[in-house]
Amino acid sequence: MYEDPQSSDEESPVPDTDTCSSKELEQLFQQELSPGFEVAASLKRTCGLHLSQSCDYSKLAVALSRKELQVYHVGEGGDLVLANGSLGRYESSIRGVKFFNGDPNSLVCCTEAGDIYQYDLRSGSEVYRFEDTSEGRKKTMTSCDINRNDRVLCASTEVQKNGDSYLLFFDVRERAYLGCYWECHSEDITHVRFHPTDPDLFASASVDGLTNVFDISKLTEDDAMQYCFNAETSIDSINWHTDPTGRDLVACVTTTNDLHLYDVKSQDQIALFDREEITKSLRRSSSIDCNVVATHNDANGSFFVLAGSNFNRGSECLRTLKYDNKCLLPYRSFGGNRQIVRASVYNERDQYLIATGEAGLITLWKCLDVSSNPSNGVNSASKSLKQKLHVSHRAKPY
Repeated sequence: MYEDPQSSDEESPVPDTDTCSSKELEQLFQQELSPGFEVAASLKRTCGLHLSQSCDYSKLAVALSRKELQVYHVGEGGDLVLANGSLGRYESSIRGVKFFNGDPNSLVCCTEAGDIYQYDLRSGSEVYRFEDTSEGRKKTMTSCDINRNDRVLCASTEVQKNGDSYLLFFDVRERAYLGCYWECHSEDITHVRFHPTDPDLFASASVDGLTNVFDISKLTEDDAMQYCFNAETSIDSINWHTDPTGRDLVACVTTTNDLHLYDVKSQDQIALFDREEITKSLRRSSSIDCNVVATHNDANGSFFVLAGSNFNRGSECLRTLKYDNKCLLPYRSFGGNRQIVRASVYNERDQYLIATGEAGLITLWKCLDVSSNPSNGVNSASKSLKQKLHVSHRAKPY
């Protein structure tokens, strides 16, 4: 888990460079994008760890390594305005933040200490705190997510003193602990994600290399377990996608910056892209510096991979690769990046990317072409970098 704003990633002794000319890069990547807006989360040194955007895309939650939670208003012109610089300040590190799927004013934030805070942005205050004390001491948390209908909240844990790692479930409306799964993983659980449309379908990933898919409407953990994929290496993050035929896919990004893609129902591994292949697709020379940030669903029904280089503190390369028929193809290049990116969100409706990372900057890039109707969403005519600094004040689950 990333804590310090200084990168711990290994960096190649040989400088990482592009493997083709600037002209070839322009032909390969559809757009060379400049930041539409950028803001520093703090005047003090910090790292952006987690991002979440509200369902109406008007708000952005940012979790920082300084154990602070901030909220920004996302304007129609693409500007980011600090709405609450100290919504949450915690004793322990933030492990995840998530807006509700149907309420743009509600979000949750989980911390390493084992607390999940629910906030109402209208009042700017905490409204409830979820925790599991069923076995006495609270469990060390690693991530959290909310299901599609905002009824069930899940948090994952590290391996506890008894040797088990847990998936903890809570009833959001009743504000009650529902139960847990503890037999599905043998190491720290690193990430949990509910299905984007099915409120009962849920996936978890772990250091043990397993990605498990559950149907939480079932009575027991054994019955709930539907599918299991083994990447045979530690998994950092997962995401749900669909292919053109509508079948569910799960993408797994490993701690070694490989990408595994699985067909959920057939349990087949559709594709495996190691970091050498991803580096080659990015048209870069050093696989040691490859940094796979995340996968995001695109507005056209496909998905893309956001990846870059850790060389020169991330400023050399931040690009996306589009998944197409078991291949990763050059897609977009994000110029003006000034940090190693650690978290990102993508707005499918207005087609903009927001990223944060080790310099504590929050940067927005508009992904639409200038010719594609600049009047919609974020103003794509704004090519110049606007910049502001804000001081930081800092059992059955149902």
